[in-house]
Amino acid sequence: MNQGTWLQPRHGSREAFEKDYPKIEANGLDVTCPGCRDCARLTRRSPLGKIGGWCKRCNRGVGT
Repeated sequence: MNQGTWLQPRHGSREAFEKDYPKIEANGLDVTCPGCRDCARLTRRSPLGKIGGWCKRCNRGVGT
């Protein structure tokens, strides 16, 4: 499993993350959260093609 990174700038809320990453990916990518080391599933895509996900435990956006 790949190591994830925090999304920059830091998304303070889930709503801001979902606005920046509006498209839902059917085939998500699993990465390790850089904070808690849990599995974070990257299931959202930005208009620029970046993929991201949300770590529920850390309450923060995670990317590759």
